[in-house]
Amino acid sequence: MDDRDLRLLEYTAIRHETSIDYKVWQEFISEGVFPQYYFPNLKDLDELNNSFTICTLSERTQVLTDDAIKNSDKVKRAVERYAGLINRNDIRILYDGGKYYPDIWKNLSGMPRVIFVKGDVTTLCDLDHNGGASIVGSRSPGRYALYATKEFSSRLSTKGVVIVSGMALGIDRQAHEACINAGGKTIAVLPGGCDVVYPYQNNDLYDRICENGVVLSELPPGQEIIKQYFPSRNRLISALSDVCMIMEAGEYSGTLHTASFAAAQSRDVFVLPNSIYAENSIGGLKLLRDGAEVLIDVDTVYERIRGEVGNRAEYFDYDPVPYDAGSMNISELRDLSKKCPDRLEEKDWKVLVLDELSEKPKNIDELCLTLGIPFSYLSALVTSLEIEGRIANEKGKYVLTINGC
Repeated sequence: MDDRDLRLLEYTAIRHETSIDYKVWQEFISEGVFPQYYFPNLKDLDELNNSFTICTLSERTQVLTDDAIKNSDKVKRAVERYAGLINRNDIRILYDGGKYYPDIWKNLSGMPRVIFVKGDVTTLCDLDHNGGASIVGSRSPGRYALYATKEFSSRLSTKGVVIVSGMALGIDRQAHEACINAGGKTIAVLPGGCDVVYPYQNNDLYDRICENGVVLSELPPGQEIIKQYFPSRNRLISALSDVCMIMEAGEYSGTLHTASFAAAQSRDVFVLPNSIYAENSIGGLKLLRDGAEVLIDVDTVYERIRGEVGNRAEYFDYDPVPYDAGSMNISELRDLSKKCPDRLEEKDWKVLVLDELSEKPKNIDELCLTLGIPFSYLSALVTSLEIEGRIANEKGKYVLTINGC
């Protein structure tokens, strides 16, 4: 553990073991008491306190800082405790401005300056470059919601989207498991330290997430579960995603907190429609009434994510991961050709041409009409397919050859 990590632990300990809060740190920074990402050693607290005489700080800040100085021994013990847990549990410390800190957070206010993660930290890079979708819902969902969660999570995962949830029972667990089973990456945001498994029934899932993604928390290692923290935790779940998907939510469900944060963070909220007579669906149906989008198909969600990834790539000057149309089935490829034809490459259009000809022979005008692409481009495609020996022209109509079947 290097000097910077120790300073970040000192910052964390002061935040969690004293009365100094986010507002106080903001005031420190605005007065230039110390740089934003380089915190003072505890031995420098007295010097820091003396510097207040030349700063215009509020009475509240001075009172809280005096209290922190009186409790410096408590803070030092906390730093030692955190450091021991980090070393024993292979935990990484990430900070705003440092490597792996999520780019997706950098335009949002109220995000933590320091987070703790366990697992494959490159998952956070995958999220920035491939996009993220939060999937949340009831802890006691119906079979319909569970089935839909499995379908959306697994299919988005195969497209490289990182699935984000809270590792709770029910919908959260299904979302994480479906993602992992599909070979994807997932992020679990916990309501305690990232080394504290919650709920305990998900101990097996916790280990799988650490192998196929990351477990993340803004709370220090060893921190037991704080019930009052759940809503605050939910703001991080929505903030780590480009879209938020509500699979099932009762009228007073905590899931609604996530939807509320998502809307405030300018994330698109999709809700799986369900029966008006099911108590676990009332919250989601009210979200639909208030303007959330109906969750119908994967492609709509994915295209929304790709748009956000493109905006982020332009802002942070990196290339988004290319769209892999080759991993799609023919139905998905057809849908994409109508909604976003510019996303398809020549090989994808050839697949569509061959699929059209598998139904019956067609002339080039018929192919133009069904595929909706310009004659000049289609002419080049069929010529190429003829040269490859995959189609042939018989009496003005194109037919599949043995090689094209």
